[in-house]
Amino acid sequence: MKKEGLTVKHKARVIGIVITSCPCCGNPINFDRQVSKICAYCEELVHIDLDKVEVSLRGPVVEGRKMKISMN
Repeated sequence: MKKEGLTVKHKARVIGIVITSCPCCGNPINFDRQVSKICAYCEELVHIDLDKVEVSLRGPVVEGRKMKISMN
């Protein structure tokens, strides 16, 4: 965890929807706890590694302050 500046990084578990683009056609594709999906536009099978999805929270960091984050 980096406390200098405005960026705090934590290891997070994906509990919602990950929206990204299809590597073949570039159109949006949504992943919700699945690791493989068929693109609705080009019908290509697309895989995602949910353990490597990066979650970044940006804001002022105050020592001793607790933050509650909702990812719903």
